[in-house]
Amino acid sequence: METRQSITNVLASNIKFLRINTKVEEPFGKVKYMSQRHLAELIGSITQQISKFELGKNELGASQLYKIAKIFGVSVDSLYDTELNKKEFSKTIMNDICLM
Repeated sequence: METRQSITNVLASNIKFLRINTKVEEPFGKVKYMSQRHLAELIGSITQQISKFELGKNELGASQLYKIAKIFGVSVDSLYDTELNKKEFSKTIMNDICLM
């Protein structure tokens, strides 16, 4: 039986894996990998919450998990898949939010 902490670690690891394997196309064709700040903006959160979550020090709510799954085009269930980070994943999204 998995502990709550190990489930949180799997979830955190998978979201970080998806984030760092997602490219964001900026205006004028510049492409970079998704930052914690960009993900936070997309789900209506702050960078510090994403950072703490990826370190296993914080938990995300159900609505935030749903938004994250939608952004990456995966199911919420797959966010808990212990094999997700071993699969091939690559995605490019358009930067449709204003980051200062």
